[in-house]
Amino acid sequence: MERRVCRYTDTTLSCMTYRLKLLLFFSLLLQIPAYGQDSVRCGRWITVNAHYGYIVPLYSNAMDILIKAHVPAVEIDYMNKTTGELPWQHAFLCPETGVAFFCAWLGNPAQLGNMYGIYPYVNLHLQKSYREALYFRIGSGIGYFPVIFNRLTNHKDNVIGAHFDAMINLRLNAHFYLSQNLRLEAGIGATHCSDGNYQTPNLGINLLTVNAGLSYCLGSYYHRPPCYKDSVRKQNKTENNFYMGLGLSEMEPPGGKKYGAVTINYTHYYVINNRSKFGFGADVFDNYTNIARMAADSIYLKSPLENIQLGVKGSYELTLGKISLPIEIGAYVYTKYQGIEVYNRIGVRYYANKHLILTQTLLLHIASADYMEWGVGYRL
Repeated sequence: MERRVCRYTDTTLSCMTYRLKLLLFFSLLLQIPAYGQDSVRCGRWITVNAHYGYIVPLYSNAMDILIKAHVPAVEIDYMNKTTGELPWQHAFLCPETGVAFFCAWLGNPAQLGNMYGIYPYVNLHLQKSYREALYFRIGSGIGYFPVIFNRLTNHKDNVIGAHFDAMINLRLNAHFYLSQNLRLEAGIGATHCSDGNYQTPNLGINLLTVNAGLSYCLGSYYHRPPCYKDSVRKQNKTENNFYMGLGLSEMEPPGGKKYGAVTINYTHYYVINNRSKFGFGADVFDNYTNIARMAADSIYLKSPLENIQLGVKGSYELTLGKISLPIEIGAYVYTKYQGIEVYNRIGVRYYANKHLILTQTLLLHIASADYMEWGVGYRL
């Protein structure tokens, strides 16, 4: 009997030792993915991307004569992986921020030439984790065209009338890591360039391209982000924002007179979280280009006040710390200028402090730019 107990005890001890070893093994094993999930691979990346695509003929009758070939392009990025130290970085699961230099050969050297651009951007996670897989890029900057419309030497270029233009890039990107410091990128994106109707012609260039590239990390390290509660501002879950903007646009034909515009608007926002807010509001427009447009059709106003347009709108803002990206769509409830009923607005806003807002937005009617609004706002 004593021997049996002994054997049973030995077996028990052996089993316990085996379980402890197994537990220790899995604890060490789980330590690796836990570190990878809770920590972020940080560093500064240099990326070279090759693009290939075409100019989207949004205005086919006007642009078909200009589109003669597919468009190759090259892009060089300098990017930094954020560490989540700021609340907005943590809210977006440590996005990537950077600046890109873009160069495209538009397939028509004589009439379109090349397109150059530089823009800051942010890569946002499309999955709800720190795992690096799919990103959505939003970028906005400045484009430059050496070849533009000229009534004597390049009168068929009816898409670009100014050398310097606003540039917007949207892209879906996937990352594939080859090693700690090397990764492949592939994606599909759209790039738009236009001057906001400051100088005609202004149909703009719209590129749709696929891209593939290679990235190298200058200094890779892991960082564990601090723990923040992704909550709205405790002191205020709603905002009342007032904006005033000034714009300038040119009336066709090219080389015509430029007219000023004034916009006053109000938006009531509901702050959803550190990333988003929705709202509704009203706009008051006084666009002097409309007076000239109506006069060209033999429609004359009795008073300058009749030129005022009133609109109601819905609004959404993607919030990236002090910077926000608004998207608005509205409808005119009063206007003497006929032919347009719906308007929309995109752009950038900078919340300088608790109350002051600096804003640069583009007012459009569907896909046609009317004018760029430069202004200030006040937040209550």
